Amino acid sequence: MTSQLQLLPDSGCARLSELVYQSLLEAILSGQLAAGHPVSELAVARQLDVSRTPVHEAIGQLIKDGLVQQEANCRPVVASFTSADISDIFDMRLLLEPAAAAGAAEQMDRVTLKELSDECDQLRSERKSPDFVKRWAEHDHHFHSAIAAACGSPRLEQDILRYRRLHRGINCLFNTASGLNSAVSEHAKILKSLKRRDGESAALAMAEHIREWKTFFVQAAMRSER
Repeated sequence: MTSQLQLLPDSGCARLSELVYQSLLEAILSGQLAAGHPVSELAVARQLDVSRTPVHEAIGQLIKDGLVQQEANCRPVVASFTSADISDIFDMRLLLEPAAAAGAAEQMDRVTLKELSDECDQLRSERKSPDFVKRWAEHDHHFHSAIAAACGSPRLEQDILRYRRLHRGINCLFNTASGLNSAVSEHAKILKSLKRRDGESAALAMAEHIREWKTFFVQAAMRSER
């Protein structure tokens, strides 16, 4: 493996394997690790200065997510990842997350609602911060994960978190601070419905939010493919 990898800074990830996963994901999405590139556990472990165990777990998750392929008795290699794959990820989110928002409207506690609302307010005051995109990505992951956790269905939550892992890498790669003002407002709209305990409105607001960003990210990916 000739491409130089770096372990991403910890932004609240509980496990080292998740940090390794995010580092490899970013390298794949950015093209640093191109389709067909072999993925060596030993080489990744050496470059990231970690043991092989979290690398093995991260590669296994990337295989499950379709970003790495491994044929029988062969070394794993990077799979192709295109704007069509991003479109599929958002289509799956559209199937899952509006239903979670509807459930969360009934079950999310007031403490969590206030925490998410405070985060939105804080982001509005930090729009000119040099690390705003990183702060947004952390908030976005927390926001959608909290809604999934409050939906009342552990299976639905786990399915959502699978696609959230993928989206987290996409979020950091293609976003700019200037494009995120509307996203903060969309989160605030979802929160408003959650606070009113209006499940139907929360589901509609979540679907609208995901559709808007599906268009944005697919178009951004298509530009990078040219």
